[in-house]
Amino acid sequence: MSNQLQEKYQISVLSILGVVAILGILPFSVIRFLEGNIPAGIIDLSLVLGITIIVTYALRSKNIRIASAVAAVFIVSGVVLISVTNGIDSFLWVYPVFASTFFLVKPIEAVAINTVAGAALVALSDVFDTISVLSFIVTILMLLLSSFIYARNSEKQFNLLETLNTVDALTGAFNRRALSLDMEAALSKSERNGLQQLLVIFDLDYFKQVNDKHGHAVGDQVLQQLVKITKAIIRKYDKLYRFGGEEFVLLVCDLSLQQQQAFIDKLQAAIKSQLKTPDGKTVTASFGGAAWIPGTTVDSWLKRADAALYQAKAAGRDCIVFDSEPAN
Repeated sequence: MSNQLQEKYQISVLSILGVVAILGILPFSVIRFLEGNIPAGIIDLSLVLGITIIVTYALRSKNIRIASAVAAVFIVSGVVLISVTNGIDSFLWVYPVFASTFFLVKPIEAVAINTVAGAALVALSDVFDTISVLSFIVTILMLLLSSFIYARNSEKQFNLLETLNTVDALTGAFNRRALSLDMEAALSKSERNGLQQLLVIFDLDYFKQVNDKHGHAVGDQVLQQLVKITKAIIRKYDKLYRFGGEEFVLLVCDLSLQQQQAFIDKLQAAIKSQLKTPDGKTVTASFGGAAWIPGTTVDSWLKRADAALYQAKAAGRDCIVFDSEPAN
């Protein structure tokens, strides 16, 4: 699952960038034209139009990562060009623009973009007839270093917050919030290209007896072991979620109906052979599966899988039941 908090943050940054382009750069473009400085006016106006287009694309397509990278390269290229064209009058824009790239792309990417841009300025701009090249290099290095440290710490904080927001603390499986987000994304993908996906709800049979006999600490260990066994079976692009208590959800993609049955059979067998209580008793699981069909919603998908799980329990537990609705 993508970092939702990071994406929301970058959307905010891009939106602010659009406002700054209109309110901050556009007046300079008008001034350049009035002063007869046509090349600089054209560059400023191009920056405003380009940033506006990038921000609009990001907001409509939600392809935040690409839009942010394009925006970073575009505004840095623009500030280099305007500094070369307009000289010392526009040179101070270099510093805030270089710093802004750390809000748009990964820290190491921002360093790379700014290093190339700084070298281009040294090679192409005549402002260094007025100011010291050494002073420029030192101040830019200080700017990049401080911005890099800040951006790295921010990135770690975003990752930590996303983990706390989407991962179950006890088991390490994803939580219900992550499930809701991923199901919506999975349904959107299936509706676009017909990708076959499977939703499975499963829980441990007679788990209350484990807690009653051995205590909740042992029950927690059993749940952790269940997640470990499940993660060893599923593929890297399948997702496991803790739905609540001893109930879990699997989101499995790109398997035919025959493969889906074999896949869950394998998981059931692994749990039955490996999951034990401290006294050596086997712990089994019941499964309810529902394949994606056109028109599926998050609620209907969960209800179909849950109904299949109920049938599995009614049939005596330790078995697998798939929803009977026809799938493509």
